[in-house]
This record gives sequence, structure tokens and C-alpha cells, in this order.
Amino acid sequence: MSETPVLPKGFALEEILRAYFLRAGFFVVRGVPLRVADEDLTDVDLWLYERPTGTSRRVQICDIKYKQKPKAVERIFWTSGLAETLGVDGAYVATTDSRPSLRSIASKLDLQLIDGTDIRRIQSSTTILYPERMADEQLIAELQEVDKEFRNKDFQNARIDILSSLSEGFGAPSAVRALEAFSRLASAVVGYHPNSKPARAAGRLAYLAAALACESLDYVSVSAAFRSMDERRKLILDAVRLGALSSERGQYSLKLAIALIEKYAPGGKGAARGMETALTKDLERIPAEIIADQAVKLLKADQLFLTGRELEMACYAAALPTFDGLSVSTKSMLGALLDYANVDRKRFADAWKPSTLPLASSESKAPPTPHDETPQPSLFTDK
Repeated sequence: MSETPVLPKGFALEEILRAYFLRAGFFVVRGVPLRVADEDLTDVDLWLYERPTGTSRRVQICDIKYKQKPKAVERIFWTSGLAETLGVDGAYVATTDSRPSLRSIASKLDLQLIDGTDIRRIQSSTTILYPERMADEQLIAELQEVDKEFRNKDFQNARIDILSSLSEGFGAPSAVRALEAFSRLASAVVGYHPNSKPARAAGRLAYLAAALACESLDYVSVSAAFRSMDERRKLILDAVRLGALSSERGQYSLKLAIALIEKYAPGGKGAARGMETALTKDLERIPAEIIADQAVKLLKADQLFLTGRELEMACYAAALPTFDGLSVSTKSMLGALLDYANVDRKRFADAWKPSTLPLASSESKAPPTPHDETPQPSLFTDK
């Protein structure tokens, strides 16, 4: 592994603020792509998911600018527009500018401001950063190293695809996207040579996809916070099976499509009924019960949100934890996800060896990853 580079000040600040929000109890994702019609428009510096109470959830974003002249006022207005576009519950602007007037402007736009004074206080703390965590740049470098061997960008693209699901529809849509990604990555983990770099890279991304699946389902469940567990289970079942179609708008779109087939397609009503029956059978084949049953167990114990946080931490841990190194509740959820993906639990658990190597500092070498010279298939071969 090559030397871990010193992060540019802006990226270093993103990591510090990410750690700050993590320690405050948030689920945090850095660098979420915002796509429209498959075109990348911008990145959300920090995407924040919070569980203030057992019956409420909050999604927020944080825009971070570290420059001598950060143009803070422009960023405040820009962030306000981005928050409205994404439909989130709130937003933060972090800037090195310390002018008092910024707070009144941010307040008028219903934004939270982290100014230069706040940033200096956070940066001066020696207990904010997690010494055992990788930075995003280190994770990307690890993925790039594996992709370079395969002469493609499959692992890098898989990471971007997982993250982009958050901006394209958090909840049922992102749950389905995350479950698809997890299934693909978990299958890749057991397909590569045990303890190889590709197996570890796929394992990290599988943990990330699993984390997003847990948080997406947690978000889905809160709309039925005051209903029975059976009703919450039904809500999660529909989310896993139908994704975006599980919403009222999605059901309307589906009914409209069936009505159009009935009116205009050859065969009319018969063709529409046949299509609807075939779709229902295909959806019933999805083993959503495996996910829903385990998710409800964790919801009863108020553990689903925390499980997602643990899986995210596992993804970024310098010493990548094995399946057996996770907590009992997280192993139970990950086991259900593996059963859903039809991936053998033992093979996944044995895919790499546990490590106690500490995270390298920015001036030292990152911990070496065992490497096997046997040619390996691409992540998406025959997919």
C-alpha cells in the first residue's frame, strides 16, 4: 500500500466535522453525489441522519467551505436552495468566516451556522477524530488499488452508486438500491480468494450497503411509529418488495400503467391482468420476510438505527472487522441480509482474517493488506 497522503485542509475539515457529528449520535455519509438524469451535478459534503426520539427522524445536510475567502453569504443561499431541492429537514453551513452578520442571515433561511470560531474550537479538540477510522480518501485509494489490478473502476463505481441512492430517494427506494448492492457485493466477497485485497474491498462496501439498508428501513418504519409491530412489518415488507412503488405516488403510477395497458395494448383487459399477475408473482418471490422479521426485532429493541451506525463504522475501520467481530445484534441483521442475498454466512465470515493493526498516521504507511497473485474475476463479471 502506498503512503497515505496528508489530506488537503478542506478534506481534513470534512473528516473532522464528520467525526463531530458521529460523536453527536448522527449517521453520517460524506460526499453524497447529487444526480439528475444520470448526470452528476454536485456533491453533498455531509449527509446527516438523526434519531432524536423513538418516534421521529431527521435528515439534514452540511455544506463545508475551507478557504481564505469562503464567500460565506453565497454558500448560505446555495445551501438553502440545495436543501429545498433535496427535500431534507434542515441544513448546516460550515465556514471559516466568523462575521457575526452571517448568523442572522442563516437564521432567516432556517439554517444552522458553524462559523470560524466553532471550527477552531472543534479542530483544537484531541478527542473528536476516531484514530481507528480511515478517511474517505484512504478508502477510495484502497478501492482504486484493486480496480487498477482489474483495469476497471467497478469498486469505485459501486461506492458511488451506493451513496447516490441517498439523494435520489431516501427510504424505500434507497433500501432497495442498498439491498441490491449488498447482494452483489456479498456474492463478490465469497467469490474472491479468501483474505485477498478484492475480498476485503468488497467486504467494506458490503458493510456500507448494509448500513444504508438498515438506516433506510429505519426511516421507513417511523411513519408507522404508533402502529402495531405487524403493521410496521408490513410496511418494511412492502418497502423491500416494491421500493418506490410502495408509496402512494408509486401505487398510483402502477395503477395508471395497468390502466393504460388495459386501454391501449393488444388484448386489453386480459393483457393488463396477465401483467399484474406476473408482477405480483415476481414480487412474492423476493424473500422480503427475512429482512422484515429481523428489522422488526431490532426495532423492538431500538437497535436498527444503531446497527446501521456500527456497520458504517465497520466499513471505515482500519482493522476491517470480520463477521464474528461484530456485535450480536449487528451479526443477526447481517446474517439476515446474507440469507436474503443467498450467500453462505460461514464463507462470508471466513472471507478475511481479523486484524489488530492500528490506523496509520498521515506520515506513516497504511497497514499492509494480504494479497494473492491469482487472477480474480471482476466485481460485475456476468452480472
